[in-house]
Amino acid sequence: MRVTSACLGPLQTNTYLVETQDRRILVDPAEDSDALRAFVGPRPVDLIIDTHGHFDHTGGNWAYDGVDVRIHEDDLRFLDQAYPGHPAIREFLREGEDIVAGVTVLHTPGHSPGSICLIGEGILIAGDLLFAGSIGRTDLPGGSMAQMWSSLKRIVALPGDYIVYPGHGPQTTLDAERRSNPFLQDVIAA
Repeated sequence: MRVTSACLGPLQTNTYLVETQDRRILVDPAEDSDALRAFVGPRPVDLIIDTHGHFDHTGGNWAYDGVDVRIHEDDLRFLDQAYPGHPAIREFLREGEDIVAGVTVLHTPGHSPGSICLIGEGILIAGDLLFAGSIGRTDLPGGSMAQMWSSLKRIVALPGDYIVYPGHGPQTTLDAERRSNPFLQDVIAA
């Protein structure tokens, strides 16, 4: 599995391309732009996944005609608000669902009710749950510090180390965040 990224859009959102032997998945397409198309390249995209419904992670959702967009149902309202009349979501993401072999959905509310992470062998695409040295905001509509805390506990308890691909900022590792992220230190100490 190969993960590449591009920082796109007005809020400098990390957009990811996850490539397996037979599938290409675009995660959090920040904007519909020439920069997005240059990043993805000429090969087709098989699926688009939003880690949550905020506009800065969903602006390029319909840049590729006919490609299914998937999001957790609890964040559909954010798409409806930002993009009234958007194409219908045919299937919603579910906790424990395998997107492709070895890549699973974790429902991790807190930043938003429908926030998810994607976890695979050695990788954690964290959306706006976890950043290098910080965590996602909970003061936006639908945010919840109690839910964020529970979601972070799940992530801290994962066995082993992972490369963490956050929604904004540089990538990090879960072990590095366990050691130095003050928010995770509080979770571990609780």
